Amino acid sequence: MPGQIGLIQATEAIKLILGIGKPLIGQYLIYNSLESEFRRFTVRKNPACPLCSGKPKIKELFDYQETCSVQPVSAAAAEREGNLHDRTAV
Repeated sequence: MPGQIGLIQATEAIKLILGIGKPLIGQYLIYNSLESEFRRFTVRKNPACPLCSGKPKIKELFDYQETCSVQPVSAAAAEREGNLHDRTAV
């Protein structure tokens, strides 16, 4: 099954790069491997989407490394806090 899905993805990429055929933009493709059947649905944009609506609220990438990482604590600071484990970034 990964090969079948990979082939579809590669075909879509080639269609987009070469500008030929009809790509599945705005389409949702479902593959039922037990029945070897494909189903395709049209998907519309959500007008309230904060990313892709006419007036997007999200206009730049979020810096997850800066916001979500744990800052390393020096061994001396960890010792002062009574923590024997070294705290390092995940």
